[in-house]
Amino acid sequence: MASTAILVEDEPLLRAELRDHLAVQWPELEILAEAENGVEAIRMIDLHQPKIVFLDIQIPGINGLDLAQHIPEDTQIVFVTAYAEHALKAFEAGAADYLVKPIDVNRIATTVRRLKARATELTKPIRPTTAEWQHVMSAKVLSPLKWIKASVGDTVRLIMVDDVLYFNASDKYTRVVTKAGEAVIRLTLKHLIDQLDSDHFAQIHRSTIVNLRAIDRIERTDGAMFVYLHHKAEKLAVSESFMKQFRQM
Repeated sequence: MASTAILVEDEPLLRAELRDHLAVQWPELEILAEAENGVEAIRMIDLHQPKIVFLDIQIPGINGLDLAQHIPEDTQIVFVTAYAEHALKAFEAGAADYLVKPIDVNRIATTVRRLKARATELTKPIRPTTAEWQHVMSAKVLSPLKWIKASVGDTVRLIMVDDVLYFNASDKYTRVVTKAGEAVIRLTLKHLIDQLDSDHFAQIHRSTIVNLRAIDRIERTDGAMFVYLHHKAEKLAVSESFMKQFRQM
């Protein structure tokens, strides 16, 4: 019987990326449908009864972990998340595996192998132990983010984190500002600051994280503090709660 799947991801570019990866790694896999939110996902899963669901944890309507409770037990779930710390929760929710954004081609190859093994040996499911999941989580936390995939219009760009001048939260997206221009990502500043090298990046405002190596100077004016960057004429405000880290500079 052919393997079938549904993709649940609210970001079209990330959904397309996952679909392309799967087409290369598992061309026999039939993608039956794609959903952008939890309500739509439940309807699609009930309608198509897929063998596998690739499920983003952070989706509109219903949290992915909650949605998993509505998926039949014989359906394999692969959680897709930007938050490595969700890995253990995903495992506890019965995941066959998980993928951390940005998706690594070698990691998705491992996921495909696990899914195929579970499909043919259901009496002996291939599932990481709790210790293995915790090890993966620790590795993710200890290793600072090196690069990110960001959107520029309909194009996805690979940006080295060292090239970023600053990140700025804007509506549902975060602007990634480099010397060459701007792009956007769907990661919160809270998530970013946890993954960035604290020796090189600092939050200076509730909506701004700056690359310390990009700072040209810091000026204080009438109690206010501003950061000026190399290669950019604009100045960035430092909010009072974040001023302490610069007072000795």
